[in-house]
Amino acid sequence: MRWWLLNRYFHDWGPFYLRLALGTVFMAHGWEKLQGPLGTPEGFNIESWGWPYPVFWAWAVALVEFFGGLAVVVGLFTRFAAVFIAGVMAVAIVQTRVSEGFIDGFELEFTLLMVAFCLIVTGGGRFSVDYEILGWGAPPRRRADLEE
Repeated sequence: MRWWLLNRYFHDWGPFYLRLALGTVFMAHGWEKLQGPLGTPEGFNIESWGWPYPVFWAWAVALVEFFGGLAVVVGLFTRFAAVFIAGVMAVAIVQTRVSEGFIDGFELEFTLLMVAFCLIVTGGGRFSVDYEILGWGAPPRRRADLEE
């Protein structure tokens, strides 16, 4: 197979697939939390962490997961949403999974954290609302284009 074909025609699809994977996982988990015992912090075990306002944090996590995932899927404010998603994953690793080790412990959370970091660095890519409508991540305009 000729690799130049992939470089020429398909390199813009990478961020799209990252967005699709990360966003759908987070939308599913956020939706599940929004349908569950959200009003009770015991449902998320946040109360056992000793954090103040556990109900607030339960709502915050559920909303970040669902709406952050939705924003990532469509590519709207991708970097901003990925920062919040990365924060949720970092807290999940430290508070619940680090004691279990990497294998069969926090490997999924770590993978999702790294995908979020990739989207923070690269942005939503060419096939995103950020690029198409807001112009974020678009190549700079040439001087000739500006003079017309």
